[in-house]
Amino acid sequence: MASNILAKNTPRFVESVMTASAGDFKSNAIFEKIGEEMGKNGADYVKKIKGIFCFKVKNAKGEQGVWIVDAKNGNGSVKFVNEGKGDVTIAMGDEDMIKMMLGQLNPQQAFFQGKLKITGNMGLAMKMKEFQAQAKAKL
Repeated sequence: MASNILAKNTPRFVESVMTASAGDFKSNAIFEKIGEEMGKNGADYVKKIKGIFCFKVKNAKGEQGVWIVDAKNGNGSVKFVNEGKGDVTIAMGDEDMIKMMLGQLNPQQAFFQGKLKITGNMGLAMKMKEFQAQAKAKL
């Protein structure tokens, strides 16, 4: 009986809530390449980096995608998630993320222009260049 009451009182708009998928972001290709590289050499990245990155990316529609790049545990991993935390959080627009990871946008300039926001371990953020080189070489 409780389930009938719940079903009748559940607002219909809840069903239409949009959630972004990894495919809704151009920068997903970057994270796929990082994931492939982690699959091959994850233990090396874990030894070098020793941290977890949380990338929060906004696409042209204003949707946010979150990738967790774990270069701290086991052989590392890359996951697209709804919410996440890392030792460092990097927030950027989709287009700017691609440009930065391909070396077309200087991270320091992006930071000072407000295109890049970093919270958490700034020293770890500097190690992001390990992923930049791989993304640039693979795309």
